[in-house]
Amino acid sequence: MRALLLDRTHHVLVTERGLPEIPLDGPRLINAVDAHFARLGITLPYAAGSRPSPDGGRDFAFVIDRVAAPPGHTWKPLREVSGDDALWSLYVAVMLGGYEPPVRAVDVWSFGDKPEMAAQLVHLVVNGQKRATMGWVDAAEREGTPLAYQDGVSVVTDGFGYPRCVVRSTDVRVHAFRDVPPSSAAAEAEGDLTYEDWREGHADYFTREAARLGLTFDDSARISVEHFEVLWP
Repeated sequence: MRALLLDRTHHVLVTERGLPEIPLDGPRLINAVDAHFARLGITLPYAAGSRPSPDGGRDFAFVIDRVAAPPGHTWKPLREVSGDDALWSLYVAVMLGGYEPPVRAVDVWSFGDKPEMAAQLVHLVVNGQKRATMGWVDAAEREGTPLAYQDGVSVVTDGFGYPRCVVRSTDVRVHAFRDVPPSSAAAEAEGDLTYEDWREGHADYFTREAARLGLTFDDSARISVEHFEVLWP
């Protein structure tokens, strides 16, 4: 049996050989998995899902809060380990319901700065309303967060690490905050859909980011404006 452990940004806990392997031990397969990771100091939550494994057991996936990697293990971004066929096929089967993105080098992210906001905004995407998002370039560079790029494919989660959709960037441009086009603001589908509401809400959000990161936000701030299409569901 194998176990896919993901944190909320879908970094994967791997060994030198790939996914951790757990020997079959007794009729309760999940108990064997729980016991294996308990010995490593990791308490597992309820499984995100599973599938039959070739050895007659089941392969499991879990979304957990990041913990220190046990000896012999390390956390790696999904895009860095997606070349492992067994790992990738398990991710596709259990986390994406069998949908395979057109590329394996996917980024994984969520909207906003807290899970509640992430869930609200990805809900707008899945409902067919939201087709754009924006990020402050200086903040992304300060945190080392990848910026959107043309044709980039992303898994977007609800903020707790559970995928809600897969999107592809169709147009990415950088504008000063004061020059963001009203059409792009409207495509974000947030608030009351007026430009004034968009501007006020985003100024508040980016000002919070500035305070957290020790930056200064003003009308000249460089904003990455990304329009996207939904590939799944």
